[in-house]
Amino acid sequence: LQPFSDENVQIGDPAREEEESGYEAIFHDDGIFYVVRESVWHSHKQKRKAGTYRAIVEELLLSEDDYEIVNKCSSEFVFEGNSKGFEGAISVRDTEGELVILGLCEGNYCAENTKDDTGNGRIVAMKKGSSEDGTCTWKTIKQIPIPKSADFQDYSSITLNDDGRVAISSQEDSVVWIGRLNGRGDNGLWSLDEIEFDDGDHKVYQFPKDTSCNTIYCNIEGIHWLDGNMLVAVSDKMKSKGKQDFSCFDKDQSVHVMVVP
Repeated sequence: LQPFSDENVQIGDPAREEEESGYEAIFHDDGIFYVVRESVWHSHKQKRKAGTYRAIVEELLLSEDDYEIVNKCSSEFVFEGNSKGFEGAISVRDTEGELVILGLCEGNYCAENTKDDTGNGRIVAMKKGSSEDGTCTWKTIKQIPIPKSADFQDYSSITLNDDGRVAISSQEDSVVWIGRLNGRGDNGLWSLDEIEFDDGDHKVYQFPKDTSCNTIYCNIEGIHWLDGNMLVAVSDKMKSKGKQDFSCFDKDQSVHVMVVP
């Protein structure tokens, strides 16, 4: 990725959704890009003013200058509101070769008001199925607790490499937890009965501070393994109106490459 290159282009219409889009996760599998809207209001078809908050997973097929939405399915998993849904997502294949989404909840216990109840992160494992009305749904298979050693206020992104090594970032705490996910067979397929984090093999790293030890990586929203010891991270825009310290400005809306010690 070269800064300011003519080959860096935006495709699609960023204003195609009337409400705030809430796109928080993206991953690629078998030629399709999957993008996740973290938590969207779904009105009940029979009951006026009734409904639930659920994630929406869109499947995109990219061309040179645009993309096509080939499928759009909601999650069976229900959230409390629109601000603490799925903040990250990765995919694995189960022992039957079927796609499984591992959705990272932003809030502890996958809840809205649990910021102070740290160290209770959750992953939701989902497989595509059908709901009672015949529409496609990402059905919940199980919840996978994130080890309490990831003692974070929130969870902003997740990445998994071929060796089962995992990195999970926190925006609020400006840290990354690096550990291991068990359950992968020698054939590269994952047993959903055995999939769990190995809490005995982990490290927690702070993102770099400035010379006065102030937090400067304040808004890490995405993270991805480049190789076994190198991570690329992306940061969101600094919060305005005094919600964040000025030291957050220098690293906002940027791509960062970091070597794990």
